[in-house]
Amino acid sequence: TALGCVRNGKPLKINTNMELFTNMRCYSTQVTVPTKYNFEKLYTENYYGLRRLPVPPLSDTLARYLQSVQPLVSPEDFKVIQADAADFEAGQGPFLNAKLLAEDSHEGYPYSYIQKHWDDMYMGLRCPHPINISPFFKIVDDPDPSKTHLRRAAEFARGFALWSRKVLNGTLEPDVDPKGTPQCSTSFKLMISSNKTPYKGRDVIEQHPESRSITVVSKGNLFSVEVISEDGKIISVDALETRLKEIEAELPADVSICALSGEDRDVWASARASLLASSPQNSKSMSAVDAGIICVCLDDVEPADMSALGQSILTGPARSRWYDKQQLLAFPSKSGGGKLAMLFEHSYSDGLGWARFIHEIMCNTLGQQKKLPANVSQLPLLPEASGLLSMQKLHFDIPSDVRALIPQAEEHYDAAAKGVETQVLEFKHFGKSEFKTWKVSPDAAVQMAYQVAFYEIHGHMAPVYESCATRRFFHGRTETIRSLTPESAALAKAVVEGDTSSGMSKLELLRAAAATHSTVSRDAAAGMGSDRHLMVLNYIANRDDPDNLPALFKNPAFAASKNWLLSTSNATSTPFIDLFGFGPVASNGYGCGYLIGNDSVTVNITSFKNTASIGSKTLHDAIEAILLEFKSIADAEKSE
Repeated sequence: TALGCVRNGKPLKINTNMELFTNMRCYSTQVTVPTKYNFEKLYTENYYGLRRLPVPPLSDTLARYLQSVQPLVSPEDFKVIQADAADFEAGQGPFLNAKLLAEDSHEGYPYSYIQKHWDDMYMGLRCPHPINISPFFKIVDDPDPSKTHLRRAAEFARGFALWSRKVLNGTLEPDVDPKGTPQCSTSFKLMISSNKTPYKGRDVIEQHPESRSITVVSKGNLFSVEVISEDGKIISVDALETRLKEIEAELPADVSICALSGEDRDVWASARASLLASSPQNSKSMSAVDAGIICVCLDDVEPADMSALGQSILTGPARSRWYDKQQLLAFPSKSGGGKLAMLFEHSYSDGLGWARFIHEIMCNTLGQQKKLPANVSQLPLLPEASGLLSMQKLHFDIPSDVRALIPQAEEHYDAAAKGVETQVLEFKHFGKSEFKTWKVSPDAAVQMAYQVAFYEIHGHMAPVYESCATRRFFHGRTETIRSLTPESAALAKAVVEGDTSSGMSKLELLRAAAATHSTVSRDAAAGMGSDRHLMVLNYIANRDDPDNLPALFKNPAFAASKNWLLSTSNATSTPFIDLFGFGPVASNGYGCGYLIGNDSVTVNITSFKNTASIGSKTLHDAIEAILLEFKSIADAEKSE
């Protein structure tokens, strides 16, 4: 089953019959996009006739790999890697690639050559989810500063419940590219009423589409709040706000299981199993938590500034989080206007999907439906329930073995949170409009700033991960844009060291690096990256003949080039997000989530303390300085 999915305790069957598009492998203008789909088949049915994710030609994959690894090694070491790549292409490579192609030649799950490996990775990860696989979006502040965090949380949670009805009733329109071509919608199936349930060795996505309640967490207490009545009426914002006020007024829990959801997944799996086995009441309460349409987390501390807010969204408090679900976080603000953020469960969904529901909900909340894409309708109108709907405080009889784990889980969580440094760069000197006058793409300009800044701090180039979406393909998720290239390395050396050996001006080098970056980005979005392909080839080699691995995979550069010292992602897609962040993926690296506005760049920078990363503040200052230097370089040419 896909992702190990179950519904109501039973495995979801994967439908391998392509009833609508049996013979269609690609979208064309002749395909009529269905106006309605069957929710139960949204994950399995290729409603929009999208192509399968392509497997790149082996020679192209190797060429892209060599391009990205060259700046990381000496000329002598690079010659060895080139020889390894040539041997691989002439020898084991085609054999392994043929196996990959054969295994990808079928209908049904897995729907691409990478999907099962990707799902196995995410579902099999046993590390704690906080920081490691929980990215976030901060939602823009409400223009009405009198709205409290509870009012805003009530509005958004109610809006999410309405959006979930749109997904369930089969009327959620597909995202489309600039040409009007539908993008894959399968991940929306898993975004509502889902729970990532831990089991020994592997997690399972469980869904409860019949759910009419949300889960609320506050100061260690867990609640289930009905938001849709039995007769299909939606709770009013006033009534839901009242419920959230009642919850916030509760005293902190003496003992709470919340921190366990942020523990090692096998520890949490064992503790959860013990909880369920020890008491029918525990099973009933846990089922209510699992079934929530979304989890609302009420924080009781106001972050002092944007960097503190980014840190608070990412790291806790442990007693006000539940990491098995998508989480809406609400922060109070004494200055008026509460803060909202979404902390995501990344295993089965990605940024563009999250941005989609935030955009629709905020258009609905603020009455700005004109900002909806032309093909997207408003949220469904449900009759409003009169008065309050039911609410339950969820009680757990915690057995002694689980009770003993809780202080340890809270200590682990606090230590992890304190080990991360977050700095937010709010660069307001210029943005997209200025970058375009340099004749470079805005994303490439920011990516080059990261690399030059890193080189200035550390004296060497960094392997760079930039995420890009592959949703033009059926079940497409992401591919890696390997932003580091020989051209970006030449730029860094020219800017930092004054290296003139290329014979090109700094602006010419910037444009050349940006042009190469744009090409690499386009290739990755078209399914023509190198990382996913090499990942599966390496997997097959280790699975089938581990004693005879290709030299290409044994060369230290293969692993080193994936040690993402700069893990980056651009979430510029909706005006309703003003901060995007995630933890670093390398112990000595940085995480850079960023948004590019017309006249601004916002970067949430994270790093682990007491490591070779040096620190988020250092990178913050260096990126700002390099962006300003880029402008000076461009201005100098304009004045000539």
